[in-house]
Amino acid sequence: MQGLRDAPVTSGVAALVQEFSLSSQEGVALMCLAEALLRIPDKATRDALIRDKISHGDWRAHVGRSPSLFVNAAAWGLVLTGKLTATSSEKTLSAALTRVIGKGGEPLIRQGVHRAMKLMGEQFVTGQNIAEALANSRAHEKQGFRYSYDMLGEAATTEADAQRYLADYQQAIHAIGSASNGRGIFDGPGISIKLSALHPRYARGQYERVMSELLPRVLHLAELARQYDIGMNIDAEEADRLELSLDLLEALCAAPSLKGWSGIGFVVQAYQKRCPQVIDYLGDLARRSRRRLMVRLVKGAYWDSEIKRSQIDGHAGYPVYTRKAYTDVSYLACAKKLLSAPDAVYPQFATHNAQTVASIHHLAQAVGGSYYSGQYEFQCLHGMGEPLYAQVVGPTAEGELARPCRIYAPVGNHETLLAYLVRRLLENGANTSFVNRIGDASIPVSELVQDPVQEVLRIAQEEGQLGAPHPRIALPIDLYAGQGVLARTNSQGLNLANEQRLASLAVALLQSTSRPWLAAPPDVPAAADPARTEGWEAVRNPAELSDVVGWVREASGQDVDAAARRAAQALPIWAGMPPSGRADVRSRAPPTCWSSAARRCWA
Repeated sequence: MQGLRDAPVTSGVAALVQEFSLSSQEGVALMCLAEALLRIPDKATRDALIRDKISHGDWRAHVGRSPSLFVNAAAWGLVLTGKLTATSSEKTLSAALTRVIGKGGEPLIRQGVHRAMKLMGEQFVTGQNIAEALANSRAHEKQGFRYSYDMLGEAATTEADAQRYLADYQQAIHAIGSASNGRGIFDGPGISIKLSALHPRYARGQYERVMSELLPRVLHLAELARQYDIGMNIDAEEADRLELSLDLLEALCAAPSLKGWSGIGFVVQAYQKRCPQVIDYLGDLARRSRRRLMVRLVKGAYWDSEIKRSQIDGHAGYPVYTRKAYTDVSYLACAKKLLSAPDAVYPQFATHNAQTVASIHHLAQAVGGSYYSGQYEFQCLHGMGEPLYAQVVGPTAEGELARPCRIYAPVGNHETLLAYLVRRLLENGANTSFVNRIGDASIPVSELVQDPVQEVLRIAQEEGQLGAPHPRIALPIDLYAGQGVLARTNSQGLNLANEQRLASLAVALLQSTSRPWLAAPPDVPAAADPARTEGWEAVRNPAELSDVVGWVREASGQDVDAAARRAAQALPIWAGMPPSGRADVRSRAPPTCWSSAARRCWA
């Protein structure tokens, strides 16, 4: 571990993370700029973003602090850009720079920042196309590394996008298969695919379309990969797509054209609370389909978005752990499950944490005995982890582990890279990240190698509860609690990607059709048969006009006058009630109903 800390960090994500930490104003500004710049269609908004994020940063303080030439070049560029985007009243701004701005500096700045983002992007891709990536990977392959190539691209928004990504994957499989030259699934290179890139409606609400349109595309790619005997991993994405991806995986395993082929891979995220159960399911699926599945275990790269989505949608809880220590323990527990099922899975442990690597190494010996080829492999991201994994793939004669490591290698231009890069920076740039902490000399090595199980037990002892969520991350329902007079309960939503919730919703909807629903002014009596009573109109389901949802009777002028008089009488009492009291009354008030064969409700 000390050797890893002493190794110079001269390139890649690690150097950028250490210099522009997410705890600094500059790190956050750089993150926001990288994430948003190329997504903004109009120049004026781009210029405003650049001014907002760049002009206030202390970029000069970062020049010369990193040994990386790339980081220093980026810092100098941001110093100049910050000068150009500062307000015209800044006294230190020279007349020459003022003239540059006055003569069209905004387009110049925009192009400069665009170029800086491109320079950053080029550091984190293996190649701009698959041929270039294959050529660039040869040096690492000679050192004992393997590769899994990822054709970069975010979720397809149109069918044209999906077809373009499909063509990219096809071309990549042909190229990777030729380069593999018969080395096989475990020893040769492979490919990683994103299901969201292959269909613009990859969501639970479009289940039928996904199974009828997306599945044939994935099956075609798998059949192509089988021809070359290279592995094909299905990348993990957001939690609300997990069960849909598992259904697609099961359909692949049942395909006659893939019978007996062990090149199908699936990625599992340890930060998801369902991770152990998913691994159990994968083992069962592998045995039922009489194959060995490749299972890549990662800690997860969508944590921030999973938390925010659950808060916005008002879910009952979070699909991911809210403490990093819980994720680390989950990772080790799931690793043990994978290593204990060598007949069903080929484990692929993706991590940049040296403590996790050491734990896996000893756990594999305890579970499976002496290492044998094809038992398991490690994985790391291109541009990260090289100093760590140089000690992993090296020969035992030199004191190394002699264990295989596969590099996850993104392929594409800088425009497709930025969203991927931001996820990597979010994942590894946090203060709790091992990649960030290993570069902080103030943190003792003994703290870096602490057993996560002991950390969880320490938290439990302090808080008097094992597995307690993070106290500063409130449940979605409590998001607005503790805000004084503005405190309120967050609105609750339905997780329409949760199969149990969908089943409950279906039952409730079915039950609601067994009774007639009536809506009318308070003084109008219920109609025993509204279809045959004058003044009642049918309310139809707009998606199925033959479906009568209920019946409504519109208010007359006299009904409106009566309602207004009642409101006027109640107004003084209601006006004197504080807002919190009104909200409490409103939240506790049940619907007003007629309890008879017919029922009438309104809010």
